[in-house]
Amino acid sequence: MDFVSFLTSSWASFTIFVILMLLFPWLSRKPGNDVIYYPNRILRGLDPFENGARTRSPFAWIREALSSSEEDVIAISSVDTAVYFVFLTTVAATANYAPKINSTSNRTFTHLNALTMAHIEPNSPRLWAFVIATYWVSFVTYFLLWKAYKRVSGLRAASLITPQVRAASLITPQVRAEQFSVLVRDIPPSPEGRRKEQVDTYFKTIYPESFYRSMVVTENKQVNKIWVELEGYKKKLAHAEVVYAVSKKTCKPEGTRPINKTGLFGLSGQKVDTIEYCNEKIHELIPKLEAEQKATLRDKQQASALVFFTSRVTAAAAAQSLHAPMVDTWTVMDAPEPGQIIWTNLTKSFYERQIRQYVVYIIVLSTIVFSMIPIGFITAFTTLKNLKNLLPFLEPIIDRDGIRTVLEAYLPQIALKVFLTVLRRFLLFLSKAEGIPSESHAIRAASGKYFYFVVLNVFVGVTAGGTVFSTVKTQNCSFLPLLGTNLPANATFFLTYVALQ
Repeated sequence: MDFVSFLTSSWASFTIFVILMLLFPWLSRKPGNDVIYYPNRILRGLDPFENGARTRSPFAWIREALSSSEEDVIAISSVDTAVYFVFLTTVAATANYAPKINSTSNRTFTHLNALTMAHIEPNSPRLWAFVIATYWVSFVTYFLLWKAYKRVSGLRAASLITPQVRAASLITPQVRAEQFSVLVRDIPPSPEGRRKEQVDTYFKTIYPESFYRSMVVTENKQVNKIWVELEGYKKKLAHAEVVYAVSKKTCKPEGTRPINKTGLFGLSGQKVDTIEYCNEKIHELIPKLEAEQKATLRDKQQASALVFFTSRVTAAAAAQSLHAPMVDTWTVMDAPEPGQIIWTNLTKSFYERQIRQYVVYIIVLSTIVFSMIPIGFITAFTTLKNLKNLLPFLEPIIDRDGIRTVLEAYLPQIALKVFLTVLRRFLLFLSKAEGIPSESHAIRAASGKYFYFVVLNVFVGVTAGGTVFSTVKTQNCSFLPLLGTNLPANATFFLTYVALQ
């Protein structure tokens, strides 16, 4: 890849960055977007546009973030934002400690290989400079990450211990319900079918002083269906009443009552008065919902429950303790946030989760192995020399400056990025299929799978694939000299890949 192609790729990324930065202040000034751009201010009862937020520049938020103390960041945005800043400063510090190596060879380099090992001549002592630099950067990265993790651990521990966070003159309580609760799965069958009494008795015996109450998970599919239908009629009724009230002011004094059809999508069926029809349906569904709720609480209790304590220490100890001699009963863990729970996974038994986990691992392993085929095809586009060797009839087209620049600067990285975006969604789907109880845990599991995929396929696969394509017509080549000769030439792919992230 020549330097012009690299600059084209970098300029495209910078242009997208500038466009997004300009869109941010424009969209944030729209009144309807307050809940998107200023949710914390609204939740805390503050004016979203306090201190002239409507007129601030696109980069004002960067100045505010850099000038704010760590306590202010935690109070305004939460501990997760402070953790993000810790690792952001770690990345900046790592780049600062990276050694600068200049090219002193007598040859003239017009390609990006001047930034890699590709320009080092055989038996050159300069190779040791690259080796030492690699170990130095690795050591500095590990050391700074270790310090960052210590700092992050301290921040999270402080947020759990401190019941309140003080920011400016505002005191915001940070105590959350999930800090006082645990999630219990694999509850054994109750002889009398009274699962709530079973859970209450079990944990009250173990934690007599701090046990508060329990909430058994139920199968709410039918209840949710009725509730969604009821809420739909309530919204339709509210809309019809507003329309009717407006018609009294704009049309006749008695107004015009809205009418709709009862068929599919309101396009067919009998015409009815919308207000009367919705009221009838609401009065019909409310007792039906109440009856179904009672039947669900009585007959559809599952083998999972949320147990609440009066002490955070007890909840933390319970989440880390064994509560039964058999591993497949009374499984206790930290309770996720209410909005994070994947309720459909709580009903899966211990052995079902184990089987699902192994099946998912096999699918992920197969994906890693067999996805080398599309990754290999993508690699064929990373070096135009490879493309010319494999498809000689494309040489007249590839030699054109404009087409060559586009192929080198965009296609390989965009194709790989699209492939990896689809892959992330697929891995998240597989992680949820394991029976993981929370969204955040499923995202973390998918991130682990994605890490192994990137290491084995993108880094190893692309470099090895590029080497194979470069030596398709080469015979009688030993393995190590082959890698040593061809691997440095694939380094330009990663330079442009990082530039497009």
